[in-house]
Amino acid sequence: MNQNELIQNAWALTEAIEEAVGKEDWARAAELADARAPLVMALEAGQPAEALAVIRKIQASIEAVAARAGTAQVALSTTYRRSMDGAKAASRYQQAARF
Repeated sequence: MNQNELIQNAWALTEAIEEAVGKEDWARAAELADARAPLVMALEAGQPAEALAVIRKIQASIEAVAARAGTAQVALSTTYRRSMDGAKAASRYQQAARF
């Protein structure tokens, strides 16, 4: 695969990642990011200006998705903690109601 194909495939995967993130499908986004990683790592120095523009868009997307993932992780963790607290409270109620 030549450098232009690598860049185009990496960009296509980046767009798919952004779509998955938009749907909050983090598992799919992670799969796509894993598929994109070797392509990004295979990019060589000395790219033409058009290729550099796409590479910069990929880099910007990676940073934006990482920030959004961090925010989502905090929100999901908070929701999880609340759910677990609710489950514990319901369990305590059931135990108390038996007496």
